[in-house]
Amino acid sequence: MMGCDFMFAANVLDWILPIGLGLLAGVLIATRKHHDYAKITTLSAEEFRQNMRKGQLIDLRPEKAHAVRRINGSRNFPKTSLFANLHKIRRDLPVFLYDEKPGATERNVARKLIRKGYKPVYVLQDGFAAWPYSVKEE
Repeated sequence: MMGCDFMFAANVLDWILPIGLGLLAGVLIATRKHHDYAKITTLSAEEFRQNMRKGQLIDLRPEKAHAVRRINGSRNFPKTSLFANLHKIRRDLPVFLYDEKPGATERNVARKLIRKGYKPVYVLQDGFAAWPYSVKEE
């Protein structure tokens, strides 16, 4: 009879461990913070120009490129140093991003900003290379 009790206990443990791990995984997934990437909007040059003064205009290009030619009013935070300077960007204002050419860089930066609590984030559709409006040159 004693052998039967041991077999029953072993069978119960074979079921409890997977169920417990499954419940733990479910709780972790359910409590994971959800980031609303729909708050990232790509704007045409015209829409970007009309709205950029309502928020913070950030140039993701290298410092040398920004120093030579830029959209007036933009602040330069190259993608390599942006996250070291987050304390200089307000969370309560929209963020308008642009890089030289459109690509994954702006989207990746925008996603990271959303995860850090910056909303909404706007990206210039065709990049600075296609900007048809006046620029500040030095």
